[in-house]
Amino acid sequence: MTRTTSHDPWLDLVQRRYGIVGTPESLPGYADTNIRLTTTDGASFVLRVSPPPIDEDRLDFIASVLAASAATSFSTPTLVPTIDGSHHVVATDGHVLRLFRWLEGNTYEDSGPHQGLPRAIGEAAAEMVVSLAPVMQPTEHRVRLWDLRYADETISERFGLLGTDHERYLVAEVLDRYRRLDRTSLPEQVVHNDINPGNLLVEGSRVVGLLDFGDTTKTYRIAELAIAAAYAALDVDDPVATIVEVCSGYGTHVDGTVHEPTEAEALALPDLILTRLATSVAVAAERTSANPHWHTTRDSTWDLLGRFVAGDLDAITATISAAIVGKPAPTPKAVRRPMIGSALSLAYDEPLTITSGRGAHLSDSLGRRYLDAVNNVAHVGHGNPVVVRAGAIAMASLNTNTRYLHPELPRFAERLAATLPDRLDTVFVVNSGSEANELAIRLARTVTGRRDFICVEHGYHGNTSTLIDISPYKHDGPGGSGRPHWVSVLPALDPYRNTDLGGDRAVDIYGAAAERVLDGTNPAGLIIEALPGCGGQIVPSAGALSAAYAAAHGAGAVVIADEVQTGLGRVGDRFWAFELFDVSPDIVTIGKPVGNGHPLAAVVTTRAIADAFDNGMEYFNTFGGNPVSAAVGNAVLDVIETEGLQQHARSVGQSLIEGLRAISTGHNAIGDVRGAGLFIGIDLVTDRATKEPDGPLAHAVVQAAKRSGVLLSTDGPGHNVIKIKPPLVFTERDGHTLIDVLDRVLSDLAD
Repeated sequence: MTRTTSHDPWLDLVQRRYGIVGTPESLPGYADTNIRLTTTDGASFVLRVSPPPIDEDRLDFIASVLAASAATSFSTPTLVPTIDGSHHVVATDGHVLRLFRWLEGNTYEDSGPHQGLPRAIGEAAAEMVVSLAPVMQPTEHRVRLWDLRYADETISERFGLLGTDHERYLVAEVLDRYRRLDRTSLPEQVVHNDINPGNLLVEGSRVVGLLDFGDTTKTYRIAELAIAAAYAALDVDDPVATIVEVCSGYGTHVDGTVHEPTEAEALALPDLILTRLATSVAVAAERTSANPHWHTTRDSTWDLLGRFVAGDLDAITATISAAIVGKPAPTPKAVRRPMIGSALSLAYDEPLTITSGRGAHLSDSLGRRYLDAVNNVAHVGHGNPVVVRAGAIAMASLNTNTRYLHPELPRFAERLAATLPDRLDTVFVVNSGSEANELAIRLARTVTGRRDFICVEHGYHGNTSTLIDISPYKHDGPGGSGRPHWVSVLPALDPYRNTDLGGDRAVDIYGAAAERVLDGTNPAGLIIEALPGCGGQIVPSAGALSAAYAAAHGAGAVVIADEVQTGLGRVGDRFWAFELFDVSPDIVTIGKPVGNGHPLAAVVTTRAIADAFDNGMEYFNTFGGNPVSAAVGNAVLDVIETEGLQQHARSVGQSLIEGLRAISTGHNAIGDVRGAGLFIGIDLVTDRATKEPDGPLAHAVVQAAKRSGVLLSTDGPGHNVIKIKPPLVFTERDGHTLIDVLDRVLSDLAD
């Protein structure tokens, strides 16, 4: 409760003119000062103090609006008359005082979403339109700022205040659509003009009250619905579905009157929704506020604008327009055309058209938001502003090959090498994990003078011909031609299905198996993941992994640690996964996460191996290590460090693993939950005793989770392991969402 002496003259005036004395409490306000007054007998009022100048016509108009709104099925503010019957008081300093009866209830903003509430919001908008239709507005008033008829003027005047090129692009796209919209046949009338979550009082799925008529004005009739729908769609995962539900409540019976929008209103509605969002961020760019709700709404509005503009606006508008007139939504168009190679796979049975991403979320062409629990490409978050800014600035300055000196590349190389053991001090910068592993193989073959290679069962290391040859996950899978003669394959490192590899004797058992495989071979190198991903998100025992290293080194091979999926802090306790096991690779390959989606990768090795590679055959890479890529890599390292993402991965990952293990007690299909940091696998089985992989169930879980707004995938030789490798900005709240969805999906599929 807040009281300031500056309010005392107004409180004294209320006592003299209204005969009311109450304890004051400051309330949020925009242009007006709002004070709650509570009397000794428990009655409550809201004192609204508006700055001068006085507009008597406007005050009379609002009084008539409030009187008309009393006909609605929900509560609206009631003016308390003064002792002499006036609906307002003018203070000596020119401020206008009005007193309203307090409306009890919780706002939608504070209560949160509830099933059925969007439809109720649409019904409330329709009721307001019907009840205010007879009200006449004598003149145009100061609410022009929020009047959608003047949106072009409002937005254009503030366009230069928008903070970034991307923000200006989003608003410009909306403004262009608004300007092309035919608004000449839109009916006009008085509307509330601000049905937003902070003004709606709700109980469950019902609207029980509507506050704040300060922006009430004559404008497009359909603006009432457009504004209500725009605000209802903020910070929801499926905004178009929410808007459609709001629309379903709008064309409804109100006191026996069927309120049906015109065809022109239906066509204009989607772009007026977008325009209200653009108006909101444009006005916010001009004004600041310490109110946390203000900042939350602003950020949510930018997020929704970004999702909509990046999506298929024609499909979005067609879907909304169809909803308001009660027609079925149009069928979405397929995006992938026949000229794209058919071997390029898609993630889901019903493919997604993804058009934007932010943080740990992706959004489709209709603006629906999905929790991304599997995309380890966007290591520090989709659309990370630090990374985007660094790349854009660098691109605007210079992008060329490494035949010229440039400060970004050595800086990136030095910082990357500093995260690794001291002996790994020489860096080659390339474009992809596949390219990094190809180069690592060349380094190993050059330094040893040998050709043959060692890999691990179920391993995957890239998509070139050589890498397919050393990737059993591919060469032993569909379409593969089997193991080449120059490749030796060590046993899988899976201690769940081979319990001997998880005990104290793991080093001896795995070492003996590796020696049998390598007996009589002359390998150049071993390529191995410390946490095999395609093998099923495996967490091997330290003994088994160290035995693999020892066997390779004993055979004269160098060891390549493939950290494409597991590096850069993902495993939490260490920056690189191999560091969890006290092993020492000779070469480390780093891929997609270091560029956060930009084509950037690296190979880090010893000076001796790098010098051996400098044998007279020039190594050149047109794009590897270019100034833009190096700047992006430096930005990614900056974000990991400044935002503490390695520590974040450890804490969130631990919480997520504990939560998944907790629900596993209720689902016999979960055979094992394993992981390190935010590298996690859920092994689904038909029987816990036999550990038989349940690939069909895993597939069904992934499809069902997608329908619930969570993106997952499968891996492992039986395609039965749910893999979880989200962007490192994945939060504990996101983890709870993931756990809840998996718990529900597994229960539904078991029924």
